[in-house]
Amino acid sequence: MTDQRSVERLIDHLRAHVAELRRMEREGAKAGEVEERSRVISRLQQHLAFAVAEMVGVPRRPQLQ
Repeated sequence: MTDQRSVERLIDHLRAHVAELRRMEREGAKAGEVEERSRVISRLQQHLAFAVAEMVGVPRRPQLQ
């Protein structure tokens, strides 16, 4: 079972990675680095969505590949 603190930690991680992505984009990072950071953000968003759904009691659907 996911608790409020776990969701808050996921949000904190997500914010940090988004801020880092924006910094990388401003400073002209290589495309591969930006893509990698974007994939991390996407995975964190997915984990956050699942955590929130679990908190409110929504059954988890299978992941799409």
